[in-house]
Amino acid sequence: MNPLHELIRRLPARVEFLFVISWAFGLSIFTSILSVGATPEQNQGYYDNAALIGVLIFELAQSVILVWFLRIRGWTLEKLGLSVNLRSSLLGVVLLIVTYGLWIGVQLLASWALPAEMEAAAARYPSPAGDLSMSLVVLASVVNGIFEEVFVAGYVIAAITPVRGTWTAINVSTCIRLLYHLYQGPIGILTIVPMGVLFGYVYSRTRLLWPLILAHILMDIIGFAFGASGNSP
Repeated sequence: MNPLHELIRRLPARVEFLFVISWAFGLSIFTSILSVGATPEQNQGYYDNAALIGVLIFELAQSVILVWFLRIRGWTLEKLGLSVNLRSSLLGVVLLIVTYGLWIGVQLLASWALPAEMEAAAARYPSPAGDLSMSLVVLASVVNGIFEEVFVAGYVIAAITPVRGTWTAINVSTCIRLLYHLYQGPIGILTIVPMGVLFGYVYSRTRLLWPLILAHILMDIIGFAFGASGNSP
């Protein structure tokens, strides 16, 4: 018997949770929090093909360690509810539409109530620094959508729900999701919080992870496409 595997199996559930979240999102949360005190000019984010490649390599490398660790701990994709079929794909498209509806409604309300603040917030939103390769955009969107939803939604909610209840699990998942998106400023809060709660609720009710992944992938692709054309979704 492998001593390292045996040690990993004996770890308390809290240590497992801390390791997974720290490894998956720790660096992103740290850099995102550091961006909060920056001025809009300092915090203006840009991305290009090199940045997309960096995200791909980083998330794939993280995934290798996390999948290895969680398999030893007894986690499987089936346990997380990752099955691809027509029903879950259609639910993913519906989830995409509802999420965009929420975003538009919340941002219109905020723009009406706080127009100056929303204009300043828009200046912080990441934008492309040059022409993007659409094949790279699609690949990065697929990897990022799978990575985020498997760990911030599937794992977090599945791990917390049995011991703390559904809404605690949804709230923790949403808080983690928000923390690594703080660099987006107020617009990030207005979009990420509704998305996190909605995604968490859908997953908790259905135990289907693919709708979340598909909706996230499509949102990333649409976001990159609109960003590359000078607009935001």
